[in-house]
Amino acid sequence: MSAAPPVEIRQAVAALLTDLCAKHAIPTPKLEWSTRMRRMLGRAYINNGMIRLSAWLAHEQALDTLRHELAHIAVGRGHHSPHGPKWQEWAVRLGVEPRATARKPPANADALPNRRGYTGLECRNCGARFARARVIRGLYHRDCGARDGTLLRIVRGDRKQVLNWVSAGKSAYL
Repeated sequence: MSAAPPVEIRQAVAALLTDLCAKHAIPTPKLEWSTRMRRMLGRAYINNGMIRLSAWLAHEQALDTLRHELAHIAVGRGHHSPHGPKWQEWAVRLGVEPRATARKPPANADALPNRRGYTGLECRNCGARFARARVIRGLYHRDCGARDGTLLRIVRGDRKQVLNWVSAGKSAYL
């Protein structure tokens, strides 16, 4: 796919942006398309008055994402939750379901491989094994307690490798 979505999607989004801004007296933000946004649908840059949309969006997805991001622009800066009551009110007013996250990634984006690394942890006391995608400081094996059940980082790899390592030893729930 090129650096921007098909002309009909760009034109529909631009027309909707103009109409909504005029109808609701919202300053018209700058609109950009990004081929790098393969998991995110869009983003509003309130300080810069700009909306960036994924170039991989399908037609309806692009229109709904524009409405979502325009609701952020309409609310503006301030001391409020990004998807709180003020934003929800604007989302409904602009014609989109007030959801903080999308149900699906950009429709036309190629699936990206899951590169998340996993860590295999082992209890220093009893040898129980665990797989974690995110390891935070102070983890311990609950059955052995905080002092004796310190978890040691033993294996690092993709999910399948680490889960195989866990199943080969004593496994338990963290």
